[in-house]
Amino acid sequence: MPSKTKQLAENALMLGIALVLLFLSTYTVLGALAGILVPLPFLVLGLSRTIPNMVWISLAFTFLGWIMTGPITAFAALEFAVWGAMMGIFYTRKGTAISGITAGAAAVFLGFVLMLAFMIFGMQTSFDSILQQASLLRPSFVPKEQYDQYIELGKMLLPASMVMFSFGSSAIVHWLARLVGKRLRRPVPALKPIREWTFPRSLLYYYFIAMIVMLVFGASIQGTFWESAILNVKVMLDAIFALQGLSFCLFAANLYGWKRLTFPLVVCLFIFPFLTTILSLVGIFDLGIRLRKKLETRVKRG
Repeated sequence: MPSKTKQLAENALMLGIALVLLFLSTYTVLGALAGILVPLPFLVLGLSRTIPNMVWISLAFTFLGWIMTGPITAFAALEFAVWGAMMGIFYTRKGTAISGITAGAAAVFLGFVLMLAFMIFGMQTSFDSILQQASLLRPSFVPKEQYDQYIELGKMLLPASMVMFSFGSSAIVHWLARLVGKRLRRPVPALKPIREWTFPRSLLYYYFIAMIVMLVFGASIQGTFWESAILNVKVMLDAIFALQGLSFCLFAANLYGWKRLTFPLVVCLFIFPFLTTILSLVGIFDLGIRLRKKLETRVKRG
């Protein structure tokens, strides 16, 4: 079979799979599960296609999605296609897992921003009306004042939530792409083991600046843009330091040969969320005083 004919057949097959997944995510109870799978066909194609090819494939999928599910879902179809295509292209061009995950996260975040802009400017839906609808979902056992505080906090932390959700969802797609890539013999670059993860020390400066501003100017900036901006920065840095702390704990467990503690530690993070605060402190110490290097030196000395 000629190369171009083979590529066209593969394009048609992947588009068909993506359309089935889009239909399942729109009209069935498998919505979220099927939705996270939609970018995968475009990721697979992006590993071996040029950027112009992926643009035409994405537009074709958007058009077919419009016909099959309507104009609103067509926007989601375009978002899924761009998401997967960018990850596949960056995997091939950069050759690293983090580049693909970052590109996918950027696509998801941009999709959120465009969706909010369309709802506010295109559909004339104010953000306050969305929050009012959310307040109607208050459980009966939660006091109204407390629930309103949660809603207000969620409004302030929306940018940080969108960023973390974008990276989390792209990480899930990356994991699925690794599994699919092995079966299709199209390898996807692997992330380093978590125990080898480390972040720039410069993040500590941003963290301490944010903490100082909150302590010194907290009262004067309350209710302003700066309060929301600094709070979002702090939340994202807390999440990064928690990952750094988890990396250190897994590094120490591997160093001492306690590999059996790895799975229970990760599970405990989901059962006891307050452990993330402890991990954040561990991550700060690890970056600040090079904790893992000192531990490794001590173990080698015996």
